[in-house]
Amino acid sequence: MNSLPPDPSHPDPLRLLFATPLIQQDLAGEPNLLAELREMLLARAAQDRGRQHSNQGGWQSDDCLLDWGGAPVRRLFDHIDRLVREYTMVSTETGLQRLPLNWRINAWANINRPGDSNDLHCHPGAFWSGCFYVDDAGIAGQPERGGGLRFYDPRGPMPLLHAPLVKMAIKGCVSAGLGETVYPRSGLLLLFPAWLNHAVTPHNGTRERISIAFNYAA
Repeated sequence: MNSLPPDPSHPDPLRLLFATPLIQQDLAGEPNLLAELREMLLARAAQDRGRQHSNQGGWQSDDCLLDWGGAPVRRLFDHIDRLVREYTMVSTETGLQRLPLNWRINAWANINRPGDSNDLHCHPGAFWSGCFYVDDAGIAGQPERGGGLRFYDPRGPMPLLHAPLVKMAIKGCVSAGLGETVYPRSGLLLLFPAWLNHAVTPHNGTRERISIAFNYAA
Protein backbone atom coordinates (compact mmCIF):
# COMPACT_ATOMS: atom_id res chain seq x y z
CA MET A 1 0.00 0.00 0.00
CA ASN A 2 1.40 3.40 -0.99
CA SER A 3 1.79 5.86 1.85
CA LEU A 4 0.75 9.48 1.68
CA PRO A 5 3.56 11.96 0.91
CA PRO A 6 4.87 13.85 3.95
CA ASP A 7 3.19 17.14 4.72
CA PRO A 8 5.95 19.84 4.82
CA SER A 9 3.88 21.90 7.23
CA HIS A 10 3.82 18.96 9.68
CA PRO A 11 7.20 17.17 9.51
CA ASP A 12 6.20 15.08 12.53
CA PRO A 13 3.53 12.61 11.31
CA LEU A 14 1.85 12.65 14.72
CA ARG A 15 -0.52 15.51 15.43
CA LEU A 16 -2.85 15.53 18.45
CA LEU A 17 -6.31 17.01 17.98
CA PHE A 18 -8.58 18.45 20.67
CA ALA A 19 -6.14 17.89 23.52
CA THR A 20 -7.27 18.36 27.15
CA PRO A 21 -4.66 20.27 29.19
CA LEU A 22 -3.62 19.58 32.76
CA ILE A 23 -1.12 22.17 33.95
CA GLN A 24 1.05 21.43 36.99
CA GLN A 25 3.30 23.73 39.01
CA ASP A 26 5.26 22.92 42.16
CA LEU A 27 5.17 25.49 44.97
CA ALA A 28 6.71 23.19 47.58
CA GLY A 29 9.66 25.57 47.72
CA GLU A 30 7.53 27.96 49.79
CA PRO A 31 7.12 26.05 53.09
CA ASN A 32 6.13 29.19 55.00
CA LEU A 33 3.17 29.69 52.66
CA LEU A 34 2.02 26.10 53.17
CA ALA A 35 2.33 26.36 56.95
CA GLU A 36 0.41 29.65 57.10
CA LEU A 37 -2.38 28.31 54.91
CA ARG A 38 -2.65 25.11 56.94
CA GLU A 39 -2.85 26.95 60.26
CA MET A 40 -5.43 29.42 58.97
CA LEU A 41 -7.69 26.77 57.39
CA LEU A 42 -7.64 24.44 60.39
CA ALA A 43 -8.57 27.39 62.63
CA ARG A 44 -11.44 28.31 60.28
CA ALA A 45 -12.73 24.73 60.24
CA ALA A 46 -12.69 24.63 64.04
CA GLN A 47 -15.21 27.49 64.25
CA ASP A 48 -17.18 27.10 61.01
CA ARG A 49 -19.53 24.19 60.23
CA GLY A 50 -18.75 24.44 56.52
CA ARG A 51 -21.06 23.28 53.76
CA GLN A 52 -22.04 20.12 51.88
CA HIS A 53 -21.39 20.25 48.15
CA SER A 54 -19.48 17.56 46.28
CA ASN A 55 -17.82 16.40 49.50
CA GLN A 56 -18.72 13.10 51.11
CA GLY A 57 -17.65 13.78 54.67
CA GLY A 58 -14.90 16.19 55.57
CA TRP A 59 -15.16 19.98 55.72
CA GLN A 60 -15.68 22.40 52.86
CA SER A 61 -15.66 26.15 53.35
CA ASP A 62 -17.85 28.68 51.58
CA ASP A 63 -16.49 29.88 48.23
CA CYS A 64 -15.44 33.32 49.50
CA LEU A 65 -11.93 32.26 50.54
CA LEU A 66 -10.44 35.29 48.81
CA ASP A 67 -12.43 37.54 51.15
CA TRP A 68 -11.39 35.97 54.46
CA GLY A 69 -8.18 34.06 53.71
CA GLY A 70 -5.86 37.00 54.30
CA ALA A 71 -2.26 37.46 53.19
CA PRO A 72 -1.32 33.79 52.56
CA VAL A 73 -4.28 33.33 50.20
CA ARG A 74 -3.39 36.52 48.33
CA ARG A 75 0.19 35.25 47.92
CA LEU A 76 -1.09 31.93 46.59
CA PHE A 77 -3.35 33.64 44.08
CA ASP A 78 -0.49 35.80 42.84
CA HIS A 79 1.01 32.51 41.58
CA ILE A 80 -2.32 31.27 40.22
CA ASP A 81 -3.01 34.56 38.42
CA ARG A 82 0.35 34.35 36.64
CA LEU A 83 -0.34 30.77 35.57
CA VAL A 84 -3.80 31.63 34.25
CA ARG A 85 -2.42 34.59 32.28
CA GLU A 86 0.31 32.40 30.77
CA TYR A 87 -2.13 29.80 29.47
CA THR A 88 -5.02 32.02 28.33
CA MET A 89 -5.41 33.88 25.05
CA VAL A 90 -8.26 35.76 23.40
CA SER A 91 -9.32 35.31 19.78
CA THR A 92 -9.30 38.64 17.92
CA GLU A 93 -9.55 39.74 14.30
CA THR A 94 -5.76 39.70 14.10
CA GLY A 95 -5.32 36.32 15.77
CA LEU A 96 -4.79 35.04 19.29
CA GLN A 97 -3.57 37.62 21.78
CA ARG A 98 -2.86 37.79 25.49
CA LEU A 99 -5.29 40.43 26.67
CA PRO A 100 -6.28 41.41 30.22
CA LEU A 101 -9.49 39.74 31.31
CA ASN A 102 -11.78 40.72 34.14
CA TRP A 103 -11.83 37.29 35.76
CA ARG A 104 -14.50 36.40 38.31
CA ILE A 105 -12.78 34.18 40.85
CA ASN A 106 -14.23 32.06 43.61
CA ALA A 107 -12.27 29.72 45.86
CA TRP A 108 -12.90 27.39 48.77
CA ALA A 109 -11.00 25.05 51.07
CA ASN A 110 -11.43 21.31 51.58
CA ILE A 111 -10.30 19.27 54.54
CA ASN A 112 -10.66 15.53 53.97
CA ARG A 113 -10.19 13.22 56.92
CA PRO A 114 -9.79 9.42 56.76
CA GLY A 115 -12.59 7.95 54.65
CA ASP A 116 -13.69 11.25 53.09
CA SER A 117 -14.03 11.75 49.33
CA ASN A 118 -15.60 14.02 46.70
CA ASP A 119 -18.22 12.95 44.16
CA LEU A 120 -17.83 13.18 40.40
CA HIS A 121 -18.50 16.73 39.22
CA CYS A 122 -17.36 19.59 37.00
CA HIS A 123 -17.59 23.38 37.39
CA PRO A 124 -20.20 24.88 35.04
CA GLY A 125 -19.95 28.60 34.39
CA ALA A 126 -16.16 28.78 34.73
CA PHE A 127 -13.34 28.62 32.17
CA TRP A 128 -10.45 27.35 34.32
CA SER A 129 -10.66 25.36 37.54
CA GLY A 130 -7.86 24.20 39.76
CA CYS A 131 -6.62 22.77 43.00
CA PHE A 132 -3.73 23.54 45.33
CA TYR A 133 -2.53 20.99 47.90
CA VAL A 134 -1.73 22.69 51.19
CA ASP A 135 -1.05 19.41 53.03
CA ASP A 136 -1.00 15.97 51.41
CA ALA A 137 -1.44 14.29 54.82
CA GLY A 138 1.79 12.40 54.31
CA ILE A 139 0.40 10.26 51.47
CA ALA A 140 2.56 11.66 48.65
CA GLY A 141 3.98 8.85 46.56
CA GLN A 142 1.67 6.28 48.15
CA PRO A 143 -1.29 5.67 45.77
CA GLU A 144 -2.61 2.98 48.11
CA ARG A 145 -3.43 5.78 50.57
CA GLY A 146 -6.02 7.15 48.13
CA GLY A 147 -7.06 10.79 48.12
CA GLY A 148 -6.22 11.11 44.42
CA LEU A 149 -7.83 13.60 42.04
CA ARG A 150 -9.26 11.46 39.25
CA PHE A 151 -10.02 13.02 35.86
CA TYR A 152 -12.36 11.31 33.39
CA ASP A 153 -12.10 11.26 29.60
CA PRO A 154 -14.56 13.95 28.40
CA ARG A 155 -15.54 11.65 25.49
CA GLY A 156 -16.86 9.12 27.98
CA PRO A 157 -16.37 5.40 27.27
CA MET A 158 -16.68 5.79 23.48
CA PRO A 159 -13.00 5.03 22.70
CA LEU A 160 -13.36 1.67 24.50
CA LEU A 161 -16.62 0.39 23.05
CA HIS A 162 -15.34 -1.33 19.91
CA ALA A 163 -12.08 -2.89 21.13
CA PRO A 164 -11.56 -2.31 24.87
CA LEU A 165 -8.22 -4.15 25.02
CA VAL A 166 -6.61 -2.39 22.04
CA LYS A 167 -4.64 0.74 22.88
CA MET A 168 -3.02 3.53 20.86
CA ALA A 169 0.77 3.45 21.08
CA ILE A 170 0.86 7.21 21.64
CA LYS A 171 1.82 9.05 24.81
CA GLY A 172 -1.28 10.39 26.52
CA CYS A 173 -3.68 8.18 24.56
CA VAL A 174 -3.44 4.88 26.43
CA SER A 175 -6.12 5.97 28.92
CA ALA A 176 -8.65 6.89 26.20
CA GLY A 177 -12.14 6.17 27.50
CA LEU A 178 -10.90 5.74 31.05
CA GLY A 179 -9.42 8.18 33.56
CA GLU A 180 -6.17 9.55 34.91
CA THR A 181 -5.39 10.08 38.59
CA VAL A 182 -3.11 12.73 40.09
CA TYR A 183 -2.07 12.03 43.67
CA PRO A 184 -1.67 14.93 46.09
CA ARG A 185 1.70 16.37 47.00
CA SER A 186 2.06 19.35 49.33
CA GLY A 187 2.71 22.44 47.21
CA LEU A 188 1.34 20.99 43.96
CA LEU A 189 -0.83 23.41 41.96
CA LEU A 190 -3.13 22.04 39.22
CA LEU A 191 -5.01 24.00 36.55
CA PHE A 192 -7.50 22.36 34.17
CA PRO A 193 -10.59 23.17 32.06
CA ALA A 194 -13.64 23.72 34.25
CA TRP A 195 -15.73 21.34 32.12
CA LEU A 196 -13.47 18.35 32.83
CA ASN A 197 -15.24 15.83 35.08
CA HIS A 198 -13.28 14.88 38.18
CA ALA A 199 -13.66 13.28 41.60
CA VAL A 200 -11.54 12.66 44.69
CA THR A 201 -11.04 9.05 45.75
CA PRO A 202 -11.46 8.11 49.44
CA HIS A 203 -8.64 9.38 51.64
CA ASN A 204 -6.91 6.52 53.46
CA GLY A 205 -4.32 8.58 55.33
CA THR A 206 -4.23 9.11 59.07
CA ARG A 207 -4.59 12.91 59.24
CA GLU A 208 -6.18 15.83 57.40
CA ARG A 209 -5.63 16.24 53.67
CA ILE A 210 -6.01 19.98 53.02
CA SER A 211 -6.56 21.58 49.62
CA ILE A 212 -7.83 24.79 48.05
CA ALA A 213 -10.05 24.67 44.95
CA PHE A 214 -10.88 27.59 42.68
CA ASN A 215 -12.64 28.74 39.52
CA TYR A 216 -11.80 31.48 37.01
CA ALA A 217 -14.79 32.66 34.96
CA ALA A 218 -14.21 35.06 32.06
